[in-house]
Amino acid sequence: MKYKPKSLKSAIILVVIVVAFILLLSYLGIGTLRNATRIGYVGNDGWSSWSASYTLLDGRLQHTIRPETDTLHVDVETESGTISIEMKDEDGNIIFSESNIETSSFEVNVSGKVVIIIKASRHKGSFDISSHSDGTLQSGQIFLYGEEHASKEILEKEFELWNTYYSDNGMRNLFVELPYYSAEFLNLWMQSDSDDILDQLYQDWDGTAMHSQDTIDFYKQIKRECPETIFHGTDVGHQYNTTGERYLAYLRENGQDDSSEHYQLAQENIQQGQYYYQHSDGAYRENKMVENFIREFDSLNGEDVMGIYGTAHIRIDAMDYATNTVPCMANQLNEQYGNALHTKDLTLVDGAYRVDTLQIKGKEYTASYFGKMDLSAIFPDYQYREFWRLENAYNDFKDCPTTGNVLPYNNYPMEIEKGQVFVIEYTKTDGSVIREYHRADGNTWQGSLVTEEFSIEE
Repeated sequence: MKYKPKSLKSAIILVVIVVAFILLLSYLGIGTLRNATRIGYVGNDGWSSWSASYTLLDGRLQHTIRPETDTLHVDVETESGTISIEMKDEDGNIIFSESNIETSSFEVNVSGKVVIIIKASRHKGSFDISSHSDGTLQSGQIFLYGEEHASKEILEKEFELWNTYYSDNGMRNLFVELPYYSAEFLNLWMQSDSDDILDQLYQDWDGTAMHSQDTIDFYKQIKRECPETIFHGTDVGHQYNTTGERYLAYLRENGQDDSSEHYQLAQENIQQGQYYYQHSDGAYRENKMVENFIREFDSLNGEDVMGIYGTAHIRIDAMDYATNTVPCMANQLNEQYGNALHTKDLTLVDGAYRVDTLQIKGKEYTASYFGKMDLSAIFPDYQYREFWRLENAYNDFKDCPTTGNVLPYNNYPMEIEKGQVFVIEYTKTDGSVIREYHRADGNTWQGSLVTEEFSIEE
């Protein structure tokens, strides 16, 4: 087949348009140039700021920003490896250059557009470059952290983060993946001399990951050391027939009827929970979490907040966890708040927690264990799932027939590479366990890389 001159001309025009568009993005500071390996990378490439956290960054990144003030505040966290930062003005003059930056904070005086170049060598950590006017971040900042529910190690990290924001930055508002009325009960408990309210919540959480002594200890530590904390619950109405109804009864006993704002918000939250559980609609839940978050955040008139949510809700470039049909919570919040939103995934695992031996079809395999992930808030019939990676097993299972069941890479707590095999065990609320075998063949589903379940005869 011969190409027609008209088709060739159209192709050339298309290439010219694409190149011009890329150059325009670079000039305006919208595009980010990358020549780097990124693992566990969660970033925000903003108009006036740039931030990212990751488990590995190796190579070169470049991004252009237009600061809102004449000072850039730079925060760098270095856990391992090295990172260097260079900044140039719009004429190409170097205005800042520093190599091998350890964990630190500093300021850089700037004027106009700034080109930032990051060079990293196996760096693990984060950077946050933003403009401000008085030595602190602009007001109305949102710091979201992704967790595995009820993980003791992650809860300890979250308390350290909150205690720092509380003590050093004067932050008081903590957003949590709980219903409105559950957070309101926590606020009442914070003012109480007993733990009766918390004990009742703990009973209501039976059958979920929240029903954990580590979770209770986390809240008690906040009460002891950060006593002015105000909780904001932005999830749909879980436990609507226990916690929800009890909160409405509390309001009535204290003279508040359905004309009060507290009562109306609690009723609305209960209705959200009823709809979610009746229809098992994950997209509905994600959208309502966004609506509830925006309502609570906007009511604070520019105060900074920290939020703790399951990691599936805080990835800026992700779709919803359950249906993959709508942008996840942080993705939608990024559209609403832009540079004010900062996210970090606390669940990413650099290495296995332990190494087990699993026997499959009479053969023993080395199995790296990467922990468990709570599912109770998403799938009420399930408690959690656990992940193992079978080492050097792909050739043994590459020809096994697939079942049609897939799991996106971003559902795993570690990085996935083509040619790997996984064992996933789902523990249901009745104690039964369902085992699945998955392999990474490099295939996609609805635009996302996925592993595919395969069947074997044991």
